[in-house]
Amino acid sequence: YIERIQFNTPSKMKSSLQAKKLQFMNSSGYTMTSKEEAEYLWRQTSLNDTCQELTNQNFKVVIRIRPPLPRELTPGVPFIADTKVSSDHKTITVLEYLGAETEELSRARDIRDNPLLCQHHMFKFDYVYDQDSTQSNVYENTAKHAVTSALEGYNATLLAYGQTGTGKTYTMEGFQYSGQHPERGIVPRVMEEIFRFIENAPNMRTAFMVRASYLQIYNEVINDLLKADRANLNIREDKKRGVFVEGLSEWSVRSPSDIYGLMKKGEQYRATAATKLNDVSSRSHAVFIIVVEQMSILGDEEATGTRKIKMRDIRLDDEPKQIKVGKLNLVDLAGSERLSITGATGKRLEECKKINQSLSALGNVIAALTDRKPRTHIPYRDSKLTRLLEDSLGGNCKTTMMAMVSPAYSSFAESISSLKFAHRAKSIKNTAKINEDVDQRALLRKYEIELKQLRKELDEKSKTVLNKELLYKLEQEKRKAEEDKAAAISELEERSNEVLLEKEEKRRLEEKIKSMSSQLLLGGKKIEDTPQFIYALEEKQKLIKEEYEKRLQDLEKERLQIEEDKAEVDKYKQLLLKQRDIMVALTARLNERDETIIQLQEELDAYDRIHKETEDTVERKNARIATLESCLQANDIAMPPTDTEEEKMPEKGETIQRRYAPYQADHPTEDNRIGTSEAPLYLLTAEEKIAELHDII
Repeated sequence: YIERIQFNTPSKMKSSLQAKKLQFMNSSGYTMTSKEEAEYLWRQTSLNDTCQELTNQNFKVVIRIRPPLPRELTPGVPFIADTKVSSDHKTITVLEYLGAETEELSRARDIRDNPLLCQHHMFKFDYVYDQDSTQSNVYENTAKHAVTSALEGYNATLLAYGQTGTGKTYTMEGFQYSGQHPERGIVPRVMEEIFRFIENAPNMRTAFMVRASYLQIYNEVINDLLKADRANLNIREDKKRGVFVEGLSEWSVRSPSDIYGLMKKGEQYRATAATKLNDVSSRSHAVFIIVVEQMSILGDEEATGTRKIKMRDIRLDDEPKQIKVGKLNLVDLAGSERLSITGATGKRLEECKKINQSLSALGNVIAALTDRKPRTHIPYRDSKLTRLLEDSLGGNCKTTMMAMVSPAYSSFAESISSLKFAHRAKSIKNTAKINEDVDQRALLRKYEIELKQLRKELDEKSKTVLNKELLYKLEQEKRKAEEDKAAAISELEERSNEVLLEKEEKRRLEEKIKSMSSQLLLGGKKIEDTPQFIYALEEKQKLIKEEYEKRLQDLEKERLQIEEDKAEVDKYKQLLLKQRDIMVALTARLNERDETIIQLQEELDAYDRIHKETEDTVERKNARIATLESCLQANDIAMPPTDTEEEKMPEKGETIQRRYAPYQADHPTEDNRIGTSEAPLYLLTAEEKIAELHDII
């Protein structure tokens, strides 16, 4: 029993208790029994823990035990957890089995038969959640306090630590972002709490601005999860702002739904992968940053309770103001891993090395902060994670560390390591203070100063416009008497352009004032009832209406274009029908011409054949005549002239009348029928036949 007490007692406390014990024994001469000594030590330890709780409200440590996973359950064998939680939820006891049994049922039987084989490790924390704890319970008992601190103007941090697969991401973000879903995590509930506080704010003269950022530290490189193009960001430090990430985007949010959208957008770019311990294991440290700025106008209570103001009524120098800037860091650390269990290789192995390296640097910082001998140097710069959490660890912040452990026996080594880490962190002491009227660079103050300057500039522009218009009228009357009409018209155009420019400048300033005012929220009113929301809604409806009218105009243009195209199609259709009729007629005429040409070709072939036969006959006749002439000459017989030769010889100036062969044998002409005509029949020449064919065609 004494050993268990001393196990959780820091060495400095042990020496103090031993000194008190010896002083009591020496003064009274009484020797304590072991039981009395244990009770004495327990009372002193409890008293010291109580004092520590009173002085360490700015750094709290809670433990959450997740339910067993399906891979940790054996069918037919009841699950036996190696963790036990006390009734007051302040102490957790981890059972270490020293036997040799490996099966669940055999190990349980061995522990029951031999209790000495089980060693108990006890740790005391601010609160311990058992396996049956709900998301709502964790938020109400632990996270809500951090939200309240941020709304009061403090810096607050919620830090989730533990082995891979122990439920860190589930606790911080949950699996559902619906406004009423019981599985939603701390981040959605935090935003609901913030906007609920704004709506129910008792001071109607308080303006709020809520901004959100989302980043990850992957392989010691800081990336903006809400703007993928912003990578490899650097950490800077300022006396007023403290430690911050340079170039990290900040998004103004007006409702929890805006936060849900940012979370879903960031999850798309966060590095995750499957390991043997978890199907969706986080491979990077994620930090969700929420900044709440509130500006209250300090006045009499009566005015505060009855007067409702609009953002345009706020003036910087009208009444004294109080500005508070609260910052809430929601940190989801990547889980520590052992290569022998996760089986990581390649890229997963490199990620595992970087994760363990940053967690080791976090452990070194905590060790340096809790060392008995005060150190002048704390190794914050050994890792991007510790550098970013510098204010949360021993600085101006209210920090709550939530360590997640597994109830399974197979994860005993990781669970006991996480509990020792968390117990050592309990000794960290933070000094938190309200960020009130210290940062002149707060956006609310910057916006208000800029709004005042813009209003002043707008008033000057308005006066200038009026003075110029009056001056223009006087000059116009003077020029009507002195100058001609052309000079007056030229001056009129010039002055009109100046007036238009001034009016455009005035309109631009008014739009800028409206845009800046729309980012501010008023306390004590629902988001839907605020002028900014109504203005944003009207602007959105106006844009939708313009887009709708533009779409209608486009559709009307498309309809007219379709009708024109249809008319053109009908015109082309009629033209094509006419062209088709013409082509049909031409085709018929061509067919007739082809038939005529074929018929004429056949006649030409017949004439060629007759001509050839005639030539053959003439040759035979000439050969016969030659033979006869040779016979007559051989017999010295004179050849008498024939009558036909005399008839053939034309007289001088007389032409021979020819008779041509008929064009068609089956259609005889008049010349064919005159068989006894004096003109002899001659065949046509090729040129004459072609001319005759052309005349026929």
